[in-house]
Amino acid sequence: MLLVDIRFCGKEYLDQILAVDETSPYPWPERVIIDDLLGGEARLFYLGAFAPFASSPLTEDSQDKLLGYAVLGDEGEKSLLMNLVILPEYKRRGIGSQLVVAAAECAEELGFKSLILRVRRSNHVARLLYRGLSFKTDAIRENYYSDGEAAQCMSARLPLTIKDQTANL
Repeated sequence: MLLVDIRFCGKEYLDQILAVDETSPYPWPERVIIDDLLGGEARLFYLGAFAPFASSPLTEDSQDKLLGYAVLGDEGEKSLLMNLVILPEYKRRGIGSQLVVAAAECAEELGFKSLILRVRRSNHVARLLYRGLSFKTDAIRENYYSDGEAAQCMSARLPLTIKDQTANL
């Protein structure tokens, strides 16, 4: 597991967030991220995972390298994990787990009792990660994504209970 420094990201990390998002097989529209980080009206939190390069000595620059991010919002009375993206070369090193746990802790601090998310039905690795963090499937939404793929709707009570520590992204 690669331990990362998780912190809130504002507009100063816009370029890095856009660069990480481009590595996703399903990137968000650039305009959405720009509006989120520059508009400041929505109650959204971008959490970034930062760490030094694994093969480089610790330097000031390497500490600000964004390895992945999560977006936390709300949907009514539930907190919503809206997005989770990790750089491909850092996947399966525990960064996704750390970001989800941090998002859950933020949601709990905001007074939410549960965290919900939607994940592509074909994203088996992410579903394994979420199940290992106590998420349960609540429903399937057919044709949820613009390409027609179904979404698996999942939720977990807060605080999260880690069931399977091998389920890392």
